[in-house]
Amino acid sequence: MSIKLDWQIESEQTHTRATEDPLVRQRRRRAQRRFALLVLVMAGVLALIVALVIWRLRSVDERLRKDLVRTVQAEIAALRVGDFANYMAIQRSASDAFMQAQSRRFQDYQQLKQAGRVQLSGDVVNVAIDGRRGRVVLEEELDGVPYRQVWFYWYYTDSGDGMGGWRHVPDDLTFWGAERTLDLPGGGSVRYRELDEPYAQAIAEALPNWWAELCAALRCDPPPPPQIEIVPQRPFALSWDGDGWTLRVSSPLVERVRADAPLPPNFAQALVEALATRLVRYTAGDDPAPYYTDIAWLRAELGRWAAAQVLGTAGSPFIDSLSATFGPGAPLTLLSALTPTATLESALSAVTGVPMEQLSQDQLNSLAWGDFFQWRLALEPQLLVEGESNAFLALYAQEDNYAASQAAIRLEDRRYALQPPPTVQSVLITHERGRTFATVSAAHYDADGVLLQQQTIYWWLSGGTWRRLG
Repeated sequence: MSIKLDWQIESEQTHTRATEDPLVRQRRRRAQRRFALLVLVMAGVLALIVALVIWRLRSVDERLRKDLVRTVQAEIAALRVGDFANYMAIQRSASDAFMQAQSRRFQDYQQLKQAGRVQLSGDVVNVAIDGRRGRVVLEEELDGVPYRQVWFYWYYTDSGDGMGGWRHVPDDLTFWGAERTLDLPGGGSVRYRELDEPYAQAIAEALPNWWAELCAALRCDPPPPPQIEIVPQRPFALSWDGDGWTLRVSSPLVERVRADAPLPPNFAQALVEALATRLVRYTAGDDPAPYYTDIAWLRAELGRWAAAQVLGTAGSPFIDSLSATFGPGAPLTLLSALTPTATLESALSAVTGVPMEQLSQDQLNSLAWGDFFQWRLALEPQLLVEGESNAFLALYAQEDNYAASQAAIRLEDRRYALQPPPTVQSVLITHERGRTFATVSAAHYDADGVLLQQQTIYWWLSGGTWRRLG
């Protein structure tokens, strides 16, 4: 028999008093179960409502998607059978220019069909819908090669005029998907929008090798890796961000683009040439040169040459002819002379060892001058449009009265700036009475490639470059 102290007795009494009534506990647990069941039922109902809403939205989206695909296929069918009325009924815009452009597109397709050059499969390889905006990527075959292009649509509500539904509308380049970035392991990156993901992936895989091989061809110290930014913009362009290392390039899909390679060949070549030209500038001291100078042209030609070393494509005829005449080291020797203050003559003299006037006619004619004079002819209207009057006048031999008068007339003639430049067909260099001249045979063609006029244009070697005589 044990003796309990007072504090033990009080503790047992307190414990006894704290004991809950079993019936109360049972009722509380039953209430808790009912509440939990109610919560589960409400959650289930809410989940069902959400599922129904999602199903409804997906059902609507799927219906809109199917309607859009049917509209596109109807449009392609109208092109295929030559039904102009039904084709134009699918086009809609407040812009007369767009409607006229679509009419021309219809005629262009009919001409391609008649020539047996196009196969309109109507295959839709990508569809995107954002509210009432629609975007499709179509595939077609042109000259036996698969191509893709992007068309845009808008969903119009039916107001009783039978004009509701999807209609082909002007391009909306803001509807190109979300922005994304691929960071490259060795530095550099590729920024793009969702629609350009296949091209961004291909560029990201090829860029490190391109960069290393271009630098090896130009024997330059490796610069910072470039940042490539693919943007939906027209007209197609490649441009460097000032003195930095960011290259902005238009999306290939802003125009009809080949679909038989990860990167369209022309796009890849233009991209590598832009990278190479930037490395040429970097290797030559990283000083910019105005686009209308001979040095800018020579840098671009060296870029074409370096790109050809990497891609195995056709390079620069001028640089290739310089190598053939003066040795394989000519490109790198020329590169070392391309300072911003250099002239065409001083740069070439670094390769030849003598001024251009002292080269024989055979040596001068061994160089492929055609691209240079074609560039000069295309440069004239560009300078006029951009208001670069001093640079325009500097293209002419101002010491010659006839040349100076022709330059002054063309400077004020707006029609001259709007004319397409003639196409250079041949160049002949001659020495006459102590002077050096270039006689250029050129041809004017219309939009259909029909010859309109032959023209002979003369240049004179003066002041370290070729200057036009008339």
